[in-house]
Amino acid sequence: MEVFVARQPILDVDDQIYGFELLYRNSKENNFPPTDGNKATKEVLINSFVTIGLERLSHNRPCFINFTEDLLMKKIPEYFDPRTLVVEILEDVSWTGDLLKVCRELKRKGFSIALDDVMSISQTDIEGLLSYVNIIKVDIRQTCPEMRVKLVQAAKAAKITLLAEKVETKEEHLQCVKEGFQLFQGYYYSKPVVLSAEDIPLYGSSYFQVLKELSTDKDKIDLEKVIEIFEGDLTLTYKLLRIINFSAELSEPIQSIRQAVTILGVDPLKKWLYVFTVEEGGPAPASKEMMKSSLQRAKMCEQIGVSIGKSHLTEEYFLTGLMSAVDAMVKRPTEEVISNLPLDSNIKQALSGEENSHRFILDLVIAIEKAEFDDLEHKLQGIELTLSELLEIFGQAIAWTEQLYNNHLTLEELSS
Repeated sequence: MEVFVARQPILDVDDQIYGFELLYRNSKENNFPPTDGNKATKEVLINSFVTIGLERLSHNRPCFINFTEDLLMKKIPEYFDPRTLVVEILEDVSWTGDLLKVCRELKRKGFSIALDDVMSISQTDIEGLLSYVNIIKVDIRQTCPEMRVKLVQAAKAAKITLLAEKVETKEEHLQCVKEGFQLFQGYYYSKPVVLSAEDIPLYGSSYFQVLKELSTDKDKIDLEKVIEIFEGDLTLTYKLLRIINFSAELSEPIQSIRQAVTILGVDPLKKWLYVFTVEEGGPAPASKEMMKSSLQRAKMCEQIGVSIGKSHLTEEYFLTGLMSAVDAMVKRPTEEVISNLPLDSNIKQALSGEENSHRFILDLVIAIEKAEFDDLEHKLQGIELTLSELLEIFGQAIAWTEQLYNNHLTLEELSS
């Protein structure tokens, strides 16, 4: 499934890129299709941070993203790095006391807040917001010079950065610089550019199983069950690793799914599951088969590890097998995919084809998938594992995967 995001650069007075505004798109057509604001923002968040990645989309510069009142009240911005996200708020939100508290907390945690589409001081209670706002975006096509002077004066007094948007000519740019604007955005610099990437749709039943497990009281959540569900779903695991890569402080690389779930934590996981509710449908039949193959590999890698006396590494072997097909799923080179995942170096090396114990076991699994028995006989020399034992592990892994998928079938799938 291909997903899309448009980006438009924001420049400073020296014509250097300060950041990008990220805009909702649902195709390569470079226009904003009518849609619900919550859905648009959630898709931008998922497609930008999880699927495409800020390393490609913005080169890790600040991203301006519109947040609805509903998403602000749910404190969705708090699960991002304040160095990479500017919380952009439309001027027509209801500036209630509760929302002001949310903004105060965001600012305390280091987030920048931008007030969008400001055309005059009188249009909103802007003077009461100045202590929370870092950037005011002024639509220069909808404001007269006299009103812009007042906005500049108010911003300077409050030490707020002014951004001129919808700048379309060199003359307008020079005038905005003269008036005191510090940031600039508009067609004069660049039109929005659409970027796309291949996403792996969530397998609905796994997603709802995790959601159900996490919906109970915090002290009653069965984390073992949550981990088990993640272990059975490549898509959930891949998205989990991507989320951790930009939202959690890591003291050590990820070696297992258990470690990844523990590091992210229950509350952020709940929040992200809410964000993922925007995704519709499920994986195509070809993607399902690839996910089943990755699960078979994971289980085989785990069981081979047990059989050769390396039980202490089985969780790493499982994760290696599970992630071995992710490059094909997202249709990107292996090196590009794994470079942006917080995986342990042994797992990354194995996925890249470098020789280590993880790669040795993965090669055994791939060889038996391809029925390369002559190669297998050679590989098995020197370890305490026979070909017949390996074939038995292969059969058990197939049965385990089929059982796992049968348990995850939804009523809709059963009736189709």
